[in-house]
Amino acid sequence: MMTRRGDARRSTPQFTPTKHKAKTLKQEQMCRSPKFVNLPAKPVYSMTSRDFQMDTNAHVEVIGEQLKDFCCINFYQAAIIQNKHLFRGRTVLDIGCGAGILSLFAAKAGAAHVYAVDSSNVLDYTEQIVRDNGYAGVIHVIKGSLANIELPVAEVDIIICNWLGYSMLFQAACGMVIYARDKWLKKENGIILPDVAKLFMAAVEENKIKNERVEWWNDVYGVNMKCMRECALSEPSFQLVQPQQLLSTQFGIKYLNMYTATRKDLNFRCKYMLEMRRSGYMDGIVTYFHVFFTKSHTPMGFSTDPCAMRTHWMQTVFFLDKSVHVTSGELYYGGIEMCSVSRDFDLNNMELGFEMFSGDPAQLQLEAEMRWKLKPHAAIANDKIKANEKENELEKKGQDQQLEKVITIKKNPVSPKISIKVEKEKKSARSPVSPTSVVLGDYVYPCVAGKKGKKTKHSKKG
Repeated sequence: MMTRRGDARRSTPQFTPTKHKAKTLKQEQMCRSPKFVNLPAKPVYSMTSRDFQMDTNAHVEVIGEQLKDFCCINFYQAAIIQNKHLFRGRTVLDIGCGAGILSLFAAKAGAAHVYAVDSSNVLDYTEQIVRDNGYAGVIHVIKGSLANIELPVAEVDIIICNWLGYSMLFQAACGMVIYARDKWLKKENGIILPDVAKLFMAAVEENKIKNERVEWWNDVYGVNMKCMRECALSEPSFQLVQPQQLLSTQFGIKYLNMYTATRKDLNFRCKYMLEMRRSGYMDGIVTYFHVFFTKSHTPMGFSTDPCAMRTHWMQTVFFLDKSVHVTSGELYYGGIEMCSVSRDFDLNNMELGFEMFSGDPAQLQLEAEMRWKLKPHAAIANDKIKANEKENELEKKGQDQQLEKVITIKKNPVSPKISIKVEKEKKSARSPVSPTSVVLGDYVYPCVAGKKGKKTKHSKKG
């Protein structure tokens, strides 16, 4: 290596590391973000993607989706805050508390002690939320399943729990409420919120979603995948149903009272009768439920039917293998069964059986017979919500664009052809217009058309 003359004889200076002065508190705050430094040593902060698959309730997006169900959360808030006389000075047990929103409502209503129980790592967030809201002395967070925990008290006055599921029972927490009721709830004047629910069914016309989910598998890019069609047909669709898609009247198939219900009541079989309100093709059945809190001084509840405000449960549609043509005013009979696959009343793995007959009760004709499997799912509901919202947004946008187009043509008629086309698309109830007339806005102008073989005046100029 070549060096300048005299560089080789020079001694390399020795540098000694200097001691840096300690940073002040303000300098440390400027150099680091307090949101990500010194996080508490909690299990939820070290969870991986595989852990969240086993504990989905701890994921922040799942927590947000549950709290954004305004219809459900507003019901619980109103039922608790407007009945402070029931909560004031009482001991409350919140089962499956999640982020602790119901526990906070109970504490604000004047509860003396609230025991928030959950087996998910979401409780790491709950503890911080409780402290940040100043209720650490009232709300006691307990982690674990109900069968393995011990409460500091022998009995509680009130049990609050969002124990509903899809089709009321699928993935529901009814079993935990029944267990806690028999073990801790006061025998006299004990309260369960909510306490009553009723499941309904109706015939539905939903050809579009059925084609997308089921019939699409008949021909996939020229490949036979009909085996996948059977699998897609055996699982229900959790989606939003419009009121105009209902073909029949609704029929109540299950009534559940949490004060008297047992685990055997979570499986049921009953008969039904549907009266068709209009003619059409019945693509399947839809189920939804109503919920009530009967101990309130005013009747309180909410519904998940198609005419009500959207909830995260939406509606559950069970598609038939072959659509059935129904006639207005006709009656259909049959039986429906909903039960757990295992013997331990596991509500996370259920089946729904269905059979439908028509005609004279003495000589019934079998129209449909199906059996569906309700298996645990993670993202189906969220995907369907986003898909339905996008579809409604596009539909509304298209209607607005069509309306703007009609208004523009009415104000500024460009050509008679466009005006006539708009009138045909609108299919209005006006008097029939002859083909030799032009429609401009709300007025009809007759055209001077010459007879065949004769030239009209100024024909070259049009």
